[in-house]
Amino acid sequence: MSSPTVFKRTGRNIYSTCIDGRVVSTGQTDQRLALQVATQMKSIGVEAYRQGKRVLGDRLVDLIEEHLKYLEDVDARDSQHLRKKRMQLMKPVEDGVFIKLKDVRKQTFEPWWNTLQCGSKTRNEYMTAWNVFLDWLVYDGKLDENPIKGKVRRARVSKIDQRKRRALTIHEMSSLLNVAGKHELLYLTAYGTGARFNELKQLCWDDVCDSQSEPFIVLRPHTTKNRKGRTQYISMELASMFNEARDRAKTNRVFAAMPSHHTVEKHLKLAGIEKQTDEGIACFHSLRHAFTTTIAIMTKDARLAQRMADHADITTTQGYLHTEQSEHAAVMREFPSVRAVKCAVEVVQTGQNETNDGPVKSIVEQSQVSVNGALRLAQYEPDQSSPIMEPGGIEPPCRDSQQSASTCVFIRLISTAHRGMTPCALVQPLETSSPTPQETPGVNQPENRDHGLYQTSSP
Repeated sequence: MSSPTVFKRTGRNIYSTCIDGRVVSTGQTDQRLALQVATQMKSIGVEAYRQGKRVLGDRLVDLIEEHLKYLEDVDARDSQHLRKKRMQLMKPVEDGVFIKLKDVRKQTFEPWWNTLQCGSKTRNEYMTAWNVFLDWLVYDGKLDENPIKGKVRRARVSKIDQRKRRALTIHEMSSLLNVAGKHELLYLTAYGTGARFNELKQLCWDDVCDSQSEPFIVLRPHTTKNRKGRTQYISMELASMFNEARDRAKTNRVFAAMPSHHTVEKHLKLAGIEKQTDEGIACFHSLRHAFTTTIAIMTKDARLAQRMADHADITTTQGYLHTEQSEHAAVMREFPSVRAVKCAVEVVQTGQNETNDGPVKSIVEQSQVSVNGALRLAQYEPDQSSPIMEPGGIEPPCRDSQQSASTCVFIRLISTAHRGMTPCALVQPLETSSPTPQETPGVNQPENRDHGLYQTSSP
């Protein structure tokens, strides 16, 4: 297809073009712009081009209402979604930035979008709403292209904007249910099933099986986040509340009215629950965090908590597990003691035993830990008939000092964390006998100056 030509008619400053034997005005005084208009007219037709130009002069309010009507009739969007989209699309119109469709350009949209007093995530939602609206105009033939798509960079969502949630404790849950009023069943269901807000919103009475010996609810595929659906078993307490609420139900929806985030914050405040802590913020999604944390604590199985929370990855579940300071203290009370091992080594290496009630006994007694400790040291009184053990494996300076400078120490390290295991080590002397006049070292027997007089064996 050959490119059209433009020309000026006698006495006129506006360029014209010839399409299908007709002389048509481009409405442009610039030759480059006139060539662009002539090319569009030749490609889509003169009437179609003029119809598009008329649409650009239409008021945005009328086009927005037409778009919302399309979302309601064709896409079957609910009233809450339509209300949110109307607010996002009408915001620049009410601010006087856009009046007609031709006003929507990158040069006008980007400065207004950058001045929005909200977070990065919310600003991106405004851009998404406008992109969907303008794409619909292109689909409907009212626009040739989206004037802002791919031309305005989306806001970067930092870690600060991604608010971390925390789990509610049992005490906080009890306080919340006391002030929840008509939303008590909703909060208890969110805590007892871990279901998301939108999943509970679409829960119907046909999905609740509360009369079985093992009651459960069914989350249908099109209502879940991953579109797979699942069966969630519930407690008998929750089943009895469902049974009572079924008799009073007026619609097929279990929760006919869902609370807004303002209502949830109001209930949290009435319950005396602090919204912002070091662990994160408290909100409706905190009930799902509390469910996952409770399952993990009860079962000691993170994989089971992952399946019940319907997470695809275990790393996602790890972000839902929270602990309390009291649990930290309970763990440290059971932390193993290594001081007992150190003192036991000191006894073996030094061999101090001036008397039966002397330093060795005091060291051993100080090393004793409770039964809950991971290591425990036990001492047995020396047996006078047992073989002599030289301290530290060193020969005594004289024969008379052997008995007073030596002792038989029996050390047993017991791990209560692994009950039933054999003692870690038994330290005992070699089988030796006292020298006799017939057995003199270096005379009748070969000299033996082996200083390692200890051996380690297992019972």
